[in-house]
Amino acid sequence: MKATLFDDRFNILGEGPTSSGPKNEMIKWVDIDGKKVRSRHLRTGEITEYDTPEPVGFAIPRVSGGEILGTENGPILRDADGTIHKVPTRVEADGYKATQVVRWNDAKVSPNGDLFLGTLAYDYKTNAAAFYQMRGDGKHLRRLFGDVSISNGMDWTVDGSKMYYIDTPLRKVEIFDCEERDIKNRRTLVEFEAGIGNPDGMSIDENDNLWIAFWEGHAIRCYDGKTGKLLEVVDVPSYRVTSCVFAGENLDELIITSAGLLTDLKEWPEAGMTHIVKPGVRGQKTALFGA
Repeated sequence: MKATLFDDRFNILGEGPTSSGPKNEMIKWVDIDGKKVRSRHLRTGEITEYDTPEPVGFAIPRVSGGEILGTENGPILRDADGTIHKVPTRVEADGYKATQVVRWNDAKVSPNGDLFLGTLAYDYKTNAAAFYQMRGDGKHLRRLFGDVSISNGMDWTVDGSKMYYIDTPLRKVEIFDCEERDIKNRRTLVEFEAGIGNPDGMSIDENDNLWIAFWEGHAIRCYDGKTGKLLEVVDVPSYRVTSCVFAGENLDELIITSAGLLTDLKEWPEAGMTHIVKPGVRGQKTALFGA
């Protein structure tokens, strides 16, 4: 399969796509280093964007409107009119300031409404980052574990019993069992061979299979959620593919974000742009944040 162009705005580091609205047709993503939150309507093509004062790792729609933003020193809540509200930060969760300069990276709301979110160090130093969980009321943030390098993709099985997780430099997908608000029994599903790029963001379809973006791999690859077997490859016309989300009334369209260096554009004219494909399966709705 080959993805085609969905939105031609160049993103330095496009990430964290979501779909929301009555028919899952409002597509939203961030340009982390460009300090922008962008959207495009799947059917009408209407676009919006706004700037953020800091690099922004994620922008997840809220039940009440607006988003929770993973700004560098946040997270913060942003209302639809732009009003900002503070929530607990990682400094409060950790009890200390990070010795390395870190920022929020990927995040996603779990089936029970909690926000799971992770960090990375700007120098990509091994084990300088961590993984966190915020209650859906936005009042409690806790550190789940450290020794993270680049916290990236995550998603849950349809029944919510398992969470899949990627720490990019480990080059594997790990599984946790979900028990109430806890994740336990960390183990490996699949380890990736060299030469296909680095695993980044992901989404799970209705069959509990994983659609994973590969940085420097110009592809989305689908893996069996039980065996780790490669099932499908989507060719993306951008070298640094970052994440994906299912969208549309039937959740059968896959929106794909990417990053781009200006030096990429000679070989990859659509580098840093956002793409779309119909993968032949349906996915799951983007869970909204409650606070």
